[in-house]
Amino acid sequence: MADTNVAGFIDDLNNLPNLISSISQTKVWAKEPIEKNQFIYFVGMGSSYYAAQDVARQLRNNGYLAVAEIASAITPKSFPENSIVVAISASGNSVEVIKFLENLPANIHSVALTREANSKITKLVKEVLLLPIKAETGGVSTWSYRATLIALFQLLEKLGIAPSVKDTCLNAKKQLQKLLDSKNQWLESFMNLTTSDSGIWLMSPAERSGSALQGALMFREGPRVQADGCETGDWSHVDVYLTKSLDYKALMFTGSNWDQQAIEWLVNRNSAFGSIGSYSKGNIASINIEDGDTLFKLLTELLIPELMSANLWNKQ
Repeated sequence: MADTNVAGFIDDLNNLPNLISSISQTKVWAKEPIEKNQFIYFVGMGSSYYAAQDVARQLRNNGYLAVAEIASAITPKSFPENSIVVAISASGNSVEVIKFLENLPANIHSVALTREANSKITKLVKEVLLLPIKAETGGVSTWSYRATLIALFQLLEKLGIAPSVKDTCLNAKKQLQKLLDSKNQWLESFMNLTTSDSGIWLMSPAERSGSALQGALMFREGPRVQADGCETGDWSHVDVYLTKSLDYKALMFTGSNWDQQAIEWLVNRNSAFGSIGSYSKGNIASINIEDGDTLFKLLTELLIPELMSANLWNKQ
C-alpha cells in the first residue's frame, strides 16, 4: 500500500489532461493481437482488476475468449492450449500477482503489464509491456488505472473492436480540462452527496463497471470514507435494500439500460442521488459528460468522484 497525501493527489488530478495525451503517444500493446480462438486471461488486484474486467467484457462481447480474474484467486492448474496470461500490476510488486505467477504452469505464455521495468513480476513472465508513467505523486491510483485502460484498449483497437485510442485520448484530454476548469460551477452540488454517515454508494453500467468500483476506491483510498460500487442493473437486486434503512446517497454513472429502474427505487425511497452523463438527471446534482466511446467515458467520468474525494480529503 503506497503512502498517500492530498496535495499530491490534487496535483495528479490537475495533470490528468496532459498525462492522457502523453500516454496515448506510446504503443504499449505493441505485440501481435490475439487470435479469435485464443484464450486470454487477465489477472490483477484493485484498479488493475477493475480495468481488466471492462476490457475482458468488451472482448467477450465480440466473440473472443477472455476472462478477468482477481489475482488472489487460486491459480488454475491448466489452461486451454495457446492461452495467454496478462498479469497487471502498476508497481510490479503486488504480492498476490507474484504468487499467481509463481504457480502458473510453465507452458503458458505470460505477459506483465507494469510501469516498473525491474519489478518482481517482470522476472516471472515471458514478455513485458511497460506503462509510460511514473508513480503518482499522491499515492492514489489515478494515473495507473487510466494508463492500464489505454494500454488494454490498444489491443481492442488492433482487433477492430475500439476506435482510435489516440483520437479518443485527445477528446478525453479536452473533456478532462473542461471539467477541471468548471469545477467551481458543479462540484459543490455533488458534495451534498458526501454528508451522510452511511457513506456514498456508486453505480455504473456493466460495460463501465470500473467507474463505480474505482470511484468508490477513491473515497476509501483518499479521505478514507465509506463507499462502495455496484453495477446498475444488479443494484436493484443487492443494494436497493439499504435505501430503506440508511441515509442513502448515490452517485450514478448513467448509460445503463437499467438506469430508470434504479432511479424509480431511489425516488420512491426519497434517496438523494447525483448523475454523471447525458442520459438522466440526479435529484441533488447532475453533470453532462459529452458522449463518446467506452474508453472516453472511462477516462473522463471518473474525475467527478476523484474531485469529490479530493475536496473531502482536503478538509480533513
